[in-house]
Amino acid sequence: MLIGELAKKAGVQKDTIRHYVEVGLLTPSKRSVGTRAYNEFAETDLSKLELILQSKSLGFSLNEMRPYIELYMNENLTDRIATAAFENKLIEVERKISQLKQMRIKLKQIIKKYEG
Repeated sequence: MLIGELAKKAGVQKDTIRHYVEVGLLTPSKRSVGTRAYNEFAETDLSKLELILQSKSLGFSLNEMRPYIELYMNENLTDRIATAAFENKLIEVERKISQLKQMRIKLKQIIKKYEG
């Protein structure tokens, strides 16, 4: 499938797909028609793109998700490895929540001081 079809199926912009190609997360094959060259995407690219989007929605950076995506696509991502990745991300999220709560307390104290 061409980039437009992949974008439509995944619900993203073409530029998003181009970015993932540029950073090496998606690797389309090249197809030539006359003098024009096109990127051809397979159904596995759609699966990979959906995994990238899901990982991003869970707070994983592209660098964090890269090794897990490769393992998944090579069918080497075990439940243990996936669980460890999600547990580590959860610890990071909980740490950020704690920091934000502390910031909220401090901000409320400052507001109260100036309202005073």
